[in-house]
Amino acid sequence: MRISTLTFTILPLLLLSACVSSGKHEAALAEMDSMRQSLGSAREEINRNQQQIQKTEQELAAAKMQNALAQEEINRNQQQIQKTEQELKSARLQVVAAVDELMKLEARKKDLQQELSESQAQMTTLRNIEIETKRRNQIYENFVNTLKTMIDGGQLTVSIEQGRIVINLPNNVLFKSGSANLNPEGEEALTQIGSVLSQFSDRRFQIEGHTDNKPIKSAQFPSNWELSTSRALTVVHLLTDIDVDPENISAAGFGEFRPRADNETEEGRQLNRRIEIIMLPNLDILSNELPKVTP
Repeated sequence: MRISTLTFTILPLLLLSACVSSGKHEAALAEMDSMRQSLGSAREEINRNQQQIQKTEQELAAAKMQNALAQEEINRNQQQIQKTEQELKSARLQVVAAVDELMKLEARKKDLQQELSESQAQMTTLRNIEIETKRRNQIYENFVNTLKTMIDGGQLTVSIEQGRIVINLPNNVLFKSGSANLNPEGEEALTQIGSVLSQFSDRRFQIEGHTDNKPIKSAQFPSNWELSTSRALTVVHLLTDIDVDPENISAAGFGEFRPRADNETEEGRQLNRRIEIIMLPNLDILSNELPKVTP
């Protein structure tokens, strides 16, 4: 715009130069020179401005490119952040799952330790039972061998019932009907039995009295309970007198309520009238229940 203004100014002056005086002509020439210089300066300024504009445009283009690169870097970083967040979320889920699994494993470990402890206790108990069973069988053989003459003579029987050694003596060998006083034959038989029982100070014995179902009612024995209990106590007293430890022996009377045979026959009633000497199981081994093992 500045160049156009100068051009329109110069053209009228050139047209007027022929008409003016030499002084004015010189003045006009001087003004034209000044104007040319100004025009040159303006052109130089324009060139500088154009160069500055080009430089600025180049810097702007470079800045845009740099900005684009920075935006790409930002986008990559954002993507990486998102990926990292997803990985972190996945890692947290894995940690939670791992902790849960660890807790399950710890619980299972405790269960297995408990099962192992119970299994070991069971094995110990079973070993003790096996030892006790062998010991009981040895004692049974000892009883059978020692009392063989009496067994063969029908004075008693020896058996293993429900894990217990049972010496069964019929009442007719020991007592008269309705009496709790021992026969001489009964005293002799119990003396021989007592000598065997006294050898086992680590064993407990229970003397059990049994009757048939025929009722008894007397001043001394109002029922079969009193009769059976009194007979059992008579045997206990005799055995303790021949060195069976009193701490290892007890008495019980069951009356007619634990029959071995049918009370409807004489033969059955005779079998039911009896004294049983029971060798009790070793309570130190069997006092605790066997631990339950989870299948």
